[in-house]
Amino acid sequence: MRNRLPRSVAAAAVLLLAGCGGPDSGSAGEERPGPGPASAVASAGERRADGARLLYRAEGGRSAQNPAFAPDGRSVLLTEFGEGYNRGAAALSVLPLDGGAPHKVLEDPDRAAVNLPGSSWNAAADAFAFATDRESDHDEVWLMKPGGAPERVTRHADGSGYSEPSFSPDGEWIVFQRSRGAERAAGQGDAAERDSLWKVRRSGGAPVLLVDGPATGTDNRQPNWSPRGDRIVFQRRGAGREDWSLWTVGADGGGLRQVTDAPGEHTDPSWSPDGRFLVFSSNLGGLPNAQLFAVAADGGTPVRVTREDAAYDGAPSWSPDGKWIAFESAPGGEADPAALWRIPAPDTP
Repeated sequence: MRNRLPRSVAAAAVLLLAGCGGPDSGSAGEERPGPGPASAVASAGERRADGARLLYRAEGGRSAQNPAFAPDGRSVLLTEFGEGYNRGAAALSVLPLDGGAPHKVLEDPDRAAVNLPGSSWNAAADAFAFATDRESDHDEVWLMKPGGAPERVTRHADGSGYSEPSFSPDGEWIVFQRSRGAERAAGQGDAAERDSLWKVRRSGGAPVLLVDGPATGTDNRQPNWSPRGDRIVFQRRGAGREDWSLWTVGADGGGLRQVTDAPGEHTDPSWSPDGRFLVFSSNLGGLPNAQLFAVAADGGTPVRVTREDAAYDGAPSWSPDGKWIAFESAPGGEADPAALWRIPAPDTP
């Protein structure tokens, strides 16, 4: 599953859519011809048996991950790890969906800049949010306007990592995950595996606690703000447990609700553009590799979206027009570099 420790923690421990115009319906059947290829590999029209089509595959063992749509749906932000899946330095790139290769927007030698799939690119702020250790030994929250320079949002010195940021719809707030890096590095075991969720104003200032992991004995990760701005979805597990479930919480930290309760690892949640559904990655039913599923935001029976059991599918994002889902896929599981794909979104009532 995609549960990447912040790069600073790992070092301490060991040291879509090609054509957002898409089909006329949300089914996997008839497709209008899309615009030009997203890369030399994608130009071959590579397609899986489940109908997913390739957007971009990096060369040289690099791993393309975390697609997040631009507000206009014409490009996606992505993270490209230099040494394989979640390994090595990482750069941010933007992939145009009318053809052409991705262009790097931020790359620091020996540093990792990582975006979250979902609502990390915001129209009101005209910026995308990401985490990087470019000025410190731990991750901080940053933002960047297209064509602009990176702007630091958070500043802290307790050794924890601030990562996986996403914007509120009005662009005023950024929610993020606080990982207890100092405790993990000190070998404090399970007590340290209890991440919390916080929010901070785009302009900076003191972060506000939303979900307290240590106080509740839970691990809380990968928050994504809803399109309406009233709720935040995230993945949660109890201390010492392997299973992850999906939860939502109010933007003020109240009204905690569980969305999925079936056994399995349900991760990487993000919202449909109308806010009624969630797309996520899961090994539901004992799948050998995680696949994509969709579920109503208030709970229900998940609907399977991808069907490529030999590959790990994760980090999904719904297109702004609701027709497509972009995601990362590693052909032999997370040990292999991932590529970016897109698949028609499931029909929803």
